[in-house]
Amino acid sequence: MRDILRQIPPVAMPEVIPSELPQQKFHLGEWVRWFQVPNGDFGRIIGVLYTQQASCIATGLHYLVLLDQRSPSRDICTCDFAFEDDIESLEKSSLERLRGNHV
Repeated sequence: MRDILRQIPPVAMPEVIPSELPQQKFHLGEWVRWFQVPNGDFGRIIGVLYTQQASCIATGLHYLVLLDQRSPSRDICTCDFAFEDDIESLEKSSLERLRGNHV
C-alpha cells in the first residue's frame, strides 16, 4: 500500500479560488482529436476539470479523453488528459474516416 501512495502526485489548494470558471469549449461525450501531435490520437471526452498552478503547470480546463479503440496510443493507455488548446472537435465525416467505419 505504501508503494501506491508514493505514486500519487502532491495536491495543493490554490490561494484564491476563482468565482467563475472559464466556459467549456468541448462537452462530455464529444469526439475530439489532438491536432498538434503526429500520431493523431482521438477519442471521446469523459471528464472535465479545472486546475490552477498550485497543482498543475498549466491553469485552465483540462479534458479527460477516452481513446477510441483504433486510436494509435490505445495499446499503451486507455485515457489521456488534453489541454483545451491541443484538441479540436471531430465532425462525423472525419470520425468515420479515422475509425474506418460508420458511426
